[in-house]
Amino acid sequence: MPSLLTSPGSLPEAKSPERVHPIEARLQLAAIIESSDDAIISKDLDGIITSWNTAATRLFGYLPDEIIGQSVLTLIPPELHSEEPEILRKVTSGERIDHFETRRRRKDGELLHISLTISPIRDTDGRIIGISKIARDITERKLREAALFESERMAAIGRMAASIAHEVNNPLEAILNLGYLLEHNPSLNDEARAYARLLVNEVLRVSEITRQTLSFYRDTSTIAEVDLSCILKNALNLQQPLMEQRSILSSIEFQKCAPVWASPGELRQVFTNLLLNAIEALPRGGRIRVAVTPAFHGNMVCVTIADNGPGIPENARARIFQAFFTTKVSKGTGLGLWISQAIIRKYGGSIRMRTSSAPRRTTGTVFRVCLPSICSRLPDPSL
Repeated sequence: MPSLLTSPGSLPEAKSPERVHPIEARLQLAAIIESSDDAIISKDLDGIITSWNTAATRLFGYLPDEIIGQSVLTLIPPELHSEEPEILRKVTSGERIDHFETRRRRKDGELLHISLTISPIRDTDGRIIGISKIARDITERKLREAALFESERMAAIGRMAASIAHEVNNPLEAILNLGYLLEHNPSLNDEARAYARLLVNEVLRVSEITRQTLSFYRDTSTIAEVDLSCILKNALNLQQPLMEQRSILSSIEFQKCAPVWASPGELRQVFTNLLLNAIEALPRGGRIRVAVTPAFHGNMVCVTIADNGPGIPENARARIFQAFFTTKVSKGTGLGLWISQAIIRKYGGSIRMRTSSAPRRTTGTVFRVCLPSICSRLPDPSL
């Protein structure tokens, strides 16, 4: 009996690579590239884009007809244009670049964190005639890493601040006692006694700041009933020295009943960030208005922090809550408002911004944070 492996009815023999027609091979390769989840782009040695797959359109927003024939610098932020000559130098020398993490710009202007794998394209004679790039979006991973880093940094700062505040409290207590004895010394005249009383009041104010510092960064994972008015007062007190230094005036309107369920530490972080943003935006002698009020509809309580500063430029407003976006060129991380929005949303609330800038007559920026109130759950004292 003939073997099944050699009989006429056996399975057809697989094609060897040598027997695949070049046109068929190119079509298969094109199909693989087109179906890839990663953006696959090729360019010539002058940096002109020559091919663009569907994933590249999803990632960067450009259609093939819009981007093919354009310089690859279209995708690179101006501050990173210096990367391109170095990439070209390495690849033209035959080097492959794996998992190069950088930033690239979408058609709508949004910046993405990208991991690039870059390889030379050779002709049949082995000469390098172009460059292939595989781009993978790693923005979400970078955001998670940045949030974790910021959380760890804040925790480290909190531990250090709490340690310093604890050590400062001991001499403060001694100074307070001495000031009290001095104030009540019968040998003092009225003027000296007034100075002693002022000394005691200022030491009490410093003691309150250290007390708030000790509680500021305590466990932020504990959710409890929090009075927004109390949290906001504490945040304002901590910023009072900076406001006085810059001659910034403040007006305050607090609702008596403003309890919410949240982490005190996280809410302090949100309101401190909003207050610092307002202070830094104001010129000397500016004004900040802070209010805790019920929402116009629904069982919500709202915190409003408004300044009369220059306002946020129109081209920055749509991106103000995006991670890594900042208008503070020298010192901003671009994470403050992004983290604040995430915290407020976690508790079922919202954070909104309204701003106006020159050439309007009235300028300024208003941030409004609304959270679900638990006032209706409180027992009625008349019952």
